[in-house]
Amino acid sequence: MDTIQIILLIVPAVATGVISILTYKIKQWHDKRALAEENHTKNIIERERATNEALKALCRDRILQGYRYYKQHGGISTQDLESMTKLYNAYHGLGGNSIITTVFEKIKNMPLKEGD
Repeated sequence: MDTIQIILLIVPAVATGVISILTYKIKQWHDKRALAEENHTKNIIERERATNEALKALCRDRILQGYRYYKQHGGISTQDLESMTKLYNAYHGLGGNSIITTVFEKIKNMPLKEGD
């Protein structure tokens, strides 16, 4: 065998090996990146869920505080009723329900006080 034949046998074998190694490394990189992206997405979803729960709790608390305040003062102004309505709609939009719907109905039925 002469040198050219040996080169023609070795080059394809080496090229195949190099391509195999590169393909393996690229797949490892891709899998690692996909896992990192999946974890990042899970973290974002969890933070969003926690933020929504916190906002819902704040709306709930503010509606309950408002109810106690307006009940103690014998009524609610139209501006405050509008604010309570916006809070209730946000609370409901975040998936809140339960007793707050009943409390909000009580707020809506309070006497209107102007000039406050």
